[in-house]
Amino acid sequence: MPLAPILLASIVAVTTIVGCAESRHEKLAELGFTRNYLDGYQDGCSSRKLAARTHQEGFRRDPERMETDNRYANGWSDGFEQCFASNQEYH
Repeated sequence: MPLAPILLASIVAVTTIVGCAESRHEKLAELGFTRNYLDGYQDGCSSRKLAARTHQEGFRRDPERMETDNRYANGWSDGFEQCFASNQEYH
């Protein structure tokens, strides 16, 4: 059996899968979430991933925005909670 058709089919399949992949951040942006919410979500998610790998302090959180910007604070909380599920293997 020639390898060329199999190789070509594999390349097409991988390219299709990679091309369709989107990050949560991109999906939320497409759904219309504000920039402040997205910033908070990204910081919260990053903090959860870091907390899952280490016990050191290192949260990405803007204290001023947490107090004054509800959208940032809600995004941070949502990101922190949502990214927990994908990091359970670290616990």
